[in-house]
Amino acid sequence: MEQLYYLCAKALFLGFGLWQGLQLPEHKKLVLSLFLALALSFAAPLFRRKILQAIPLVLGCLLPLLYPEAMVFLPLFLFDIVSLEVYPAALPGLLTLIRQQPGGPWLVYLVCGSLLAALLAWVLRENTSLRRALRHVRDEAGESVLAYKAEQKALSEKQDAEVYAATLTERNRIAREIHDNVGHMLSRSLLMTGALKTVYKDDAALKDQLGMLDQSLSQAMTAIRESVHDLYDDSVDLEQSAAALAAGFSFCPVALDCRITSAAPRRITYCFLSIIKEALVNIRKHSRATQAQIAITEHPALWQMIIQDNGGGSGPLPEGNALADPSFSAEQGLGLKNMRERVEQLSGTIHFSHADGFRIFISIPKEAL
Repeated sequence: MEQLYYLCAKALFLGFGLWQGLQLPEHKKLVLSLFLALALSFAAPLFRRKILQAIPLVLGCLLPLLYPEAMVFLPLFLFDIVSLEVYPAALPGLLTLIRQQPGGPWLVYLVCGSLLAALLAWVLRENTSLRRALRHVRDEAGESVLAYKAEQKALSEKQDAEVYAATLTERNRIAREIHDNVGHMLSRSLLMTGALKTVYKDDAALKDQLGMLDQSLSQAMTAIRESVHDLYDDSVDLEQSAAALAAGFSFCPVALDCRITSAAPRRITYCFLSIIKEALVNIRKHSRATQAQIAITEHPALWQMIIQDNGGGSGPLPEGNALADPSFSAEQGLGLKNMRERVEQLSGTIHFSHADGFRIFISIPKEAL
């Protein structure tokens, strides 16, 4: 937009110069002066250094010494001088004006046009400076807003994760408290009831009452066990548990990449954790690996897990029978079979290969859960 303003201003002063030039008694070289003024005026902004910008402007101011008709384009050069802030270049123009000593009413127009050119150039320059400052402030404000939103989002996600972790910890604590306290008291009550039934087995009335008490305690014990198991199952987090398994594996470093956007279902959690445990056992017992990777990813339609190490081996494993490969022991083959059964129970697929170390690829569709 600023360039358009400058072009319009230059066109204005070119038109002003032509109008003045046509009123001169001699204007045979006015067209040549016009083209030279255009060339020098548009050449000045092409340079970055002030001294180089001043050269075409000085030549433009001295142009009337060669072609007197070029005097009418002094306002154009004055506009460029103020716009580019090359003020020393205005001295040749002033000396030219004094030497030529033009007469006639168009001298007033020339002086007024020069003052107008200087004023307009100053206004456009200040306007451009203010626009740039405004864009700079706007960009900084936009970056600050984006940074603030990102910080708030990260803080919110961190708070959600902390609340979720605290909730799981509290559920685990409650389950443990119920199991250790209420469960033990119920177990003791059941033992005492059984002992009383044995002692008073001949008392029919008391025997029936003790039987009802024993049944009630057994039902309470079953309900407590189910509640404890439910609380404990809900307190197991896939990412945290996988991270704990990876951190606790001392045979070789294990890198975990967990990209989960929601809490994993209970069946997925236990399936993946069981397979991770079995895979780490196999790495420790049957591999010469120096590093391993575990990648758990939640896709829109499926859950995916890849476990890979850099141990020795080559070629793909038979998908139908892992025990067919002679490099695997019976114990390890049974572990791979258990992995396959766990995945197939969830309608998923599992592939084994050891082209560059051992690799397990698991994919379970969400719609099957």
